Formats: sequence, C-alpha cells, structure tokens
Amino acid sequence: MIYSLNVVDWICTVVLLHTGGFFEANPLMQSIVSDISLGFLVKCILPALLMVPIWRLICLLEITDLPLIDRFISFVLALYTAICAVHIVNFGLLHFG
Repeated sequence: MIYSLNVVDWICTVVLLHTGGFFEANPLMQSIVSDISLGFLVKCILPALLMVPIWRLICLLEITDLPLIDRFISFVLALYTAICAVHIVNFGLLHFG
C-alpha cells in the first residue's frame, strides 16, 4: 500500500507540475521530479528494489519489535494518504476553481 501511494504521489505531482500552476513543495524532490526519468527511478524503481531487503529485515525482528514497526508503517500510510488527499484537492481546484 505504501508503495502504491508513493507511485500515485509521484504521478499526481508530475501531472500537476505540468499544468504550470503548481510547484513541488518538498525542496529535496524539486530537482528530482523535474526530470521524468530520475523521478521514475527515485519514486518507482528504487522503492521497489528496497522492499525485499526491508521485508527480510522485518522478518528477522523479534515479536516484541513488531508494534514499533506497525506504528511506523501506520505513520507512513497516514502521511501518504494526506499527501494524496492534497493532490485530490489540487485537482479539484485545477478543474473547478
């Protein structure tokens, strides 16, 4: 789910940036999203490659460490959900504002 929201965030950001009425709010991503190939690499390929080692590390954790991982995953899901909600609002402003 986190990976999917990450990709949706990237696609929505690229589409909104191409309208000319929006800008990338994250200063670390400004130069990355301006280049489609680099953005695809950083937002789609790299996270996909990182999923396997992260999953293996999680499987090695003790059962007592899992609640911490659950909280972290919940935080990241909430963050990406909020980002995607902002994109939805921006698309609404673009088309109806």
